[in-house]
Amino acid sequence: MSFLQWNCRSLKNKKIWLHQPPFTTSEFWVFQETFLKADDRLSFPNKIFFRTHRNNRTGGGLLIGIPTNMSGRVIFENSQDPNLEILAIEIRSHTFTFTIVNIYAPHGFDINQVQKFFSNLKTPTFIFGDFNLHHPFGAEKHLRPKAKNFWIG
Repeated sequence: MSFLQWNCRSLKNKKIWLHQPPFTTSEFWVFQETFLKADDRLSFPNKIFFRTHRNNRTGGGLLIGIPTNMSGRVIFENSQDPNLEILAIEIRSHTFTFTIVNIYAPHGFDINQVQKFFSNLKTPTFIFGDFNLHHPFGAEKHLRPKAKNFWIG
């Protein structure tokens, strides 16, 4: 399996990039800050898209793209909190089931907010996102308090 995670900061003006590697060679796309709205159209050969968007303001938005030879269903979505967007998709193939979780936290990520959700997942899970947390190595003076609870060290 190949995954591509990208904070695209507006997908609208970058759609042409999706027709080039590494996008064309990745099975799963996990994007943050798509800036897409509900009525924006997006299609791509051999991909099924699951996405969230913000109704009340610009920015944000999550997207998970999976191959068309697999099926998926949304198991959790939180797009109305301006400080935490989550999209979780359960994916089934002929031989296995797993979950992809996509997170965007513009002001830093507090693991305690989603700890219960993560502990209730029953399938193997891949967690992607833009958590806006600095890693403690080399960034100690810029370290947010939420980062200390997130990084294993």
